Amino acid sequence: MDKREEANRAAAEHIARLRKRLQDGKNEIGRQRGVVDANRDHMADMSRWIEQTDRQLSEERARRQADGARPSGD
Repeated sequence: MDKREEANRAAAEHIARLRKRLQDGKNEIGRQRGVVDANRDHMADMSRWIEQTDRQLSEERARRQADGARPSGD
């Protein structure tokens, strides 16, 4: 094999490795996007739960105050 063929083969191997790394990187980005989406959904659920709990606690506090009971101090 002459130098030109050797250089061409080395370049082709290099390009193949780069393509593999690129595909692996794209796969990793896709995986991370999935994780981010799942976390976003989880955070939205937690936010709704916090708002609901806060609303229920406020209603309970108001009910106790209306009944003349002392607030629990949270």
